[in-house]
Parts: sequence; C-alpha cells; structure tokens
Amino acid sequence: MDTEKILSKITPKDYHNELEIILEDKDFSEDVKNLLLSCVYKIEAGYHDYEIVKKEVLSKKEYLEEILSIIKKKCHHIEIRKEPIEDIQHNAKIRYEIDRMEGDIILWHPNEKTLLYAIYELDDNQIYVDEKYSIIRTSLSELLNKGENMNRLEVLRDFNGWNWNTDPDELQNRTINLVYQNLIFLLGINFMEEWIHSEEVKDYFGLAREKIQKKFGKQKGENISKQISKLALNVCIQTNFKQKEYLLEEKEELEKEFARLNNKRQLLEEISKNKKKAFTQIKQLDTILNDKKLLEQEYIKRNAELPEYHKIFSLSHLTEILTKQRKKIMQKMEEQNKMLEPAYYVEMKTKLEEKLELLSGLDLTQEQLKEKIMVDSIALEKIIMDCFKIKIDEIDQIEKTSKKEELIKQIYEFRYYCFLYLENGECIGKTKELQEKITKLQKMLIQKAEELKCMNKITKQEKDFEILRSLFDTRMINLENMVVKLQIKETIEAYLYETDILEKKIPLSISKEDVIIKLDKKIKLLG
Repeated sequence: MDTEKILSKITPKDYHNELEIILEDKDFSEDVKNLLLSCVYKIEAGYHDYEIVKKEVLSKKEYLEEILSIIKKKCHHIEIRKEPIEDIQHNAKIRYEIDRMEGDIILWHPNEKTLLYAIYELDDNQIYVDEKYSIIRTSLSELLNKGENMNRLEVLRDFNGWNWNTDPDELQNRTINLVYQNLIFLLGINFMEEWIHSEEVKDYFGLAREKIQKKFGKQKGENISKQISKLALNVCIQTNFKQKEYLLEEKEELEKEFARLNNKRQLLEEISKNKKKAFTQIKQLDTILNDKKLLEQEYIKRNAELPEYHKIFSLSHLTEILTKQRKKIMQKMEEQNKMLEPAYYVEMKTKLEEKLELLSGLDLTQEQLKEKIMVDSIALEKIIMDCFKIKIDEIDQIEKTSKKEELIKQIYEFRYYCFLYLENGECIGKTKELQEKITKLQKMLIQKAEELKCMNKITKQEKDFEILRSLFDTRMINLENMVVKLQIKETIEAYLYETDILEKKIPLSISKEDVIIKLDKKIKLLG
C-alpha cells in the first residue's frame, strides 16, 4: 500500500465539506446543491464495496477530486426544470441537456445518477485517434468518451453501500460499456486514464494494440482491435446519421478502388499509361531545369497566370517548385511499380477488403445491425476469455508470496466480468454461446485455488464444482464472507451464506461418502 493510501486511511478527507465550500461560490438553487451533496455522499458510501468488487478502479481520492474539480471549473450553471420538453416526453432516457461552451446543465426530474452523467459529459473532450484510422476515428472517440462516462457512473449506479446490483436498462449503451470494460481488463485502468485524458498527439490505439499483442499474443491483439473497431463503428452509425453518410461516401470510393484492383488487365493498362505520362512529365521538367533560358520562360509564363500574392519571387524559387513536382511524380511512379509486385498487390487488396468488411454494417437495417453487434460482441468475448486463460496460467510464473493474492484478484475480476451485459440484456455468465469457455475458466480458477490452499474442498474429486462455482454467480460484496453448510434432507443440500445470512440453497447429486467436511457445520469457501 503506497504512502498516499495509508495517509488517506489515517486522515480521510471530508469531500462533503469540500463540495460545500465550492458551492458557496456557485449560483445554484438549493435543490441543485442538495442533489450534488447527496451525489457525493452516496459515492462515499458505496466506494469501498466498489473497490472490493471491481479491483481495477481509480482510488476514491482520485475519483472524488476529479468530480469536485469538474464542478468547480466547468459547471457554471445547473438548472432543474419541471416542465418536460418535447424530446423528454417521447424518450424517457433523455433527462438532461448540456452546453459545453457555456458550462450549462439543464435537468428534468433528475436523480444523482443523471446529474453525475451530465457532469461527466460536460467534461468530455475529443479523444485523439490517429488519422490513419480515418474510418473509425469518430466512432472510436465516441465509444471512449461514452464508455468512460458509464464507467465513472458505475459506483453510484450499482453500489448503494449495502449491495451490488446492475440493471441493464440503466446502462446508456450496453455494448459500449462492455467494450470499455474489456479495454480496462486488457490494458489496465492507468493506461485507459492516460489515453482518455492525454493531450498528446499520440497513437494510443496503436499503443494499445501493441500492449495487448505483447501480453496475449500478436494474433489476439490483431483480432481484438478488429472486433473493437467493428463494434465502435456499428454502434456509432445506429444514432450518428451524419457519420453514416460520410462513411457511405467513403465506402463508395473504396469499392471503386477495389474494383480497379480486381480488374488486373485494366490495372496493368492503367499503370502502363500512367508511367508513360510520368516519364514525359519528368523529361519536360528535366529539360526546363537544365536550360536557364527555358527556366526564365517558364518563370515569366507562370507569373503571368498567378495572382499577385501567389507569384514566384525568383528563379531559385521556381527551381525548388519544379524539383518538388519532379519528386512527387517519381514517388507516384514508384507506387505504380510496387503495384506490379505480387506481395504488395495482395497487401493493398487485403487492406481494402478489411476496410470494406468494417463498413459492411452500413447497408443493414437497424434490426440487422443489432444482430450483427450481438454476433461481433460474442466473437470479441470469446477472445477476451482466451486472454483470461493466459492470465490464469501466468500465476504459476509469479513469486510464491504473491500467488494467492493474484489468484483471489482474478477470481474477483472474472466474477465481475461474468456480470457484464451484452446488447440483448443478457449477462455474459448466462450467455449460451459462451458457457463452454466460462465453465472451463471457472474450473481452472477453482483448481488453482485448491492447489494454493486458498479454497476449501467440500467433496471428493470434482463433485463440489456445483458449489464452488457459486463464487462466480453471487453478487455478495466480499467473497471471503461466503460460507457453506451441508445438510441431509431427502438428498444432500448445500446452504450458502454471507456470514450468517442465507443466500441460496443448492440440491446436490452426491452421496454422504463423497462429503469430506462435517455435515451441519459452516465452512468458508475462500480465504
């Protein structure tokens, strides 16, 4: 534990009081001030549980100081209105409006969650995505902004100081949330924070892919970046119709280029024609550059056609211009020659095919697009679970003193992961197409926990899997509080408790001879 965390436990900051000081300088109504204070109070009440359940989170100090900073510096006016506007009447999910330029928030029938989401959306900035990802630049930036906002809202949305509960209908977009949580798992919260908030012009998407490749393998890194790109784009075009129009034009150009490459005979004729034209142009430029009289004539001719502010001011300036033109033509010739190389031709064609595949959702109806998002989401999660397997295998390679701690952390992480929702409102842990991989990972974690003696065996062989897998099915905050008691009724039944509170009962298809713990006695599962 670092020094800052130790000090925060000894002398915890009073964020409620700090907010009151900030609000003294704000011209907000009492209702708004009370809602803000209530928001901070509820966050403080639930944050400890949030840290236990999720693991990869900001510290409470970082999180609350960020909220107070946004309120202080960017929230200039917050207004609560009782009369709904037309959009509110037709769409119950639209409960606020923001004006980033003015720092204004307008709320209709708000609660703390709506207010917090509006505050974070007010703080949104365009997230830089390198120009080479032109097709997904807007889509990926939107996904990261919305994903971060939903991630920030999670502690208030899902934790109330007593329990952990997630309602899929309260997620602004389930797919965006899913992808963003995948990125946190793959890259860590610190990398994501740097990516989202950095003002550097840096290719973070490329860095993310490299980091994933290094950690989980090149092919997985490539496949994950492709799946995320598809999901980002298809989620974006569901609502961003302006972006969809732009991409339709882009697709049309790509299809023309693909057709051009596909017609090899026509392509060869075109390359031959272009090369002849380029040779002629280079010959003409060389003739002018090597003859001072012709250079002077070209200088007079060009200046006669140019407006006053664009005239060429000397012969040396014209020489520079003509040399650059020659270089540009030579580069185009080199590109034409490369197209005759089989490897380069295949590479160019493959890149076009990948871009067109990325844009395949543009022609679908909204219903078909939803189905495609589901298919692509499941494909992504299968790869993510392969990455989980790699992380579990790596436990054997770490220091002995850290093995148990890392394993318990991974049990919590996988439990959290199983409760993430797909687009159809079904959580990962209950999704039929993912059950085989989920069961395999649960068994791996349980076996590893038994090997490291941080999980108690209940029965002989693997017959206790039905009991032990409950670790991944429960929303109990602290898994170390889970205890089991076996009782014989007509059959043997397992009673699972959170300390003394009964959570569920599981009928078991085992005999008394299979049991290796005392009947009617509570025993901890994990710890």
